[in-house]
Amino acid sequence: MPTHQTEPASRTCVPPTYQDYEGDREFATTLARGLELLRCFTQDDQLLGNRDLTQRLGLPRSTVSRLTYTLVAMGYLSQDAASGRYRLGAALLSLGFPLLATFSVRQRARGAMLALAQRLRGTVAIVIRDRLEMVCVEVARSGTLAVDTMDIGRTYSMCGSAVGRAYLTACAPAERQRLLNQIQVKAPAEWERHQARLQLNLTQYANWGCCVSTGEIYPDIQAVAVPLRRQEHGEHAALSIAFQRRALNERWLIEEVGPQLTALARQLM
Repeated sequence: MPTHQTEPASRTCVPPTYQDYEGDREFATTLARGLELLRCFTQDDQLLGNRDLTQRLGLPRSTVSRLTYTLVAMGYLSQDAASGRYRLGAALLSLGFPLLATFSVRQRARGAMLALAQRLRGTVAIVIRDRLEMVCVEVARSGTLAVDTMDIGRTYSMCGSAVGRAYLTACAPAERQRLLNQIQVKAPAEWERHQARLQLNLTQYANWGCCVSTGEIYPDIQAVAVPLRRQEHGEHAALSIAFQRRALNERWLIEEVGPQLTALARQLM
């Protein structure tokens, strides 16, 4: 089995979705630009300068300079003294915590998630949708075989991950098709890379009772996922368990791991 693989190339910012609202007089474009700027920062791109942000956002440098100045003043960005570039500010944590607190399933699930993670020697996570990606809101690890790439706040491909596919199975047909259409238009490389396995998972979900991925994003990571019931505020969620540094085995995921994950999902209803 190969050793831990490096992170795939960091995502570039999705073309600003505020362009979809062009002509809408109620839409606050400046606010939208500031929020899109914050989304440019990732685990791999923790420090970005005005030039970097200008390239990612496709905005004039003067506009980006005003945005970064304002976000620093409000505490949502901080400026690195040595390089002059920016990093995310602590004020964003204050925004994120109240959102996490609304998912009461996190508190209810922690003990059972940890028990399953330790029994199967994997990493269990609860994930919700963020645009055309999935974002982790809770995670339980099992010692040294924990999956390095799973953590609260990390984002994952909707069509390339087991948990994204499980989320799609929970959607009503019209909603699912709308999301698939958006992926094809806004993330064509993702669609081209993963659509065959995605379609297989959606087709076979009724027989398998779960969705799986085996080395499709990280060569040494495999995962199985199932949908969770709608959360308190009406959103779908999904539950997954992932394994790293062990032989890929789709049959084991479907026949042995999947039923145990499904049992946990039912316990959380």
